Amino acid sequence: MKNFLFLLFFFSVAANAQSEIQPFGDAKRTPLTVIKYTDVEGNPYLYNFWVKGKVTLKNGKIYSNDSLKYDLIDDKLIFKNDDGTLMHFAGPVGAFDLLSKDLKVLHFRNGLPASNGLNSESYFQIIYDGKIPLFKRTGKFVTESKQYNSASTIKSFNTTYNYYLLQNEALVKVSLNRKTIITLFGIKEDQLNDYLKLEKIDFKKDEDLNKLFTYFNK
Repeated sequence: MKNFLFLLFFFSVAANAQSEIQPFGDAKRTPLTVIKYTDVEGNPYLYNFWVKGKVTLKNGKIYSNDSLKYDLIDDKLIFKNDDGTLMHFAGPVGAFDLLSKDLKVLHFRNGLPASNGLNSESYFQIIYDGKIPLFKRTGKFVTESKQYNSASTIKSFNTTYNYYLLQNEALVKVSLNRKTIITLFGIKEDQLNDYLKLEKIDFKKDEDLNKLFTYFNK
């Protein structure tokens, strides 16, 4: 049922888009030179398995595919060709949607103002898109560590999560807590506490943050 709703989502979006969804084989592509992290524990991807998704190029073309991965190290979207070859788009990707492991649709886009070492080509997940938009930046980096009394070095991927507000045409990195929400929306502490208690809001859950921003943006 959820897979059906996912497909229905894509078809409904395509019906309203300027360009119809294209056959994925029509996409201009270039072979991907894969960096083998053979000595690193973990993987550089948002999900280490192929997921369904929708890709919107900056020229307006839209593609739908079930073999997508988001490489957080290179900050690029890759796909698997019909013959199994890993590829990336030759044309610039402006936005893409991915079906998460719990069957939720995650929306990503670039083209936002440069901030904190990120540029206009950096991708952000859209948590809330409204009067005060909220974005999430997920990244990975490699760390090295040594076990006690061991000469060998262990390399592993670590994941970071940061949130940004878009205000006055600038991206502002923010820590999401009660004080931030009170200041941002100009509300009273009791008002916020009542809502958090009523809706059981968890600041660590993106769906709860969307609900929170939707409510107070009104």
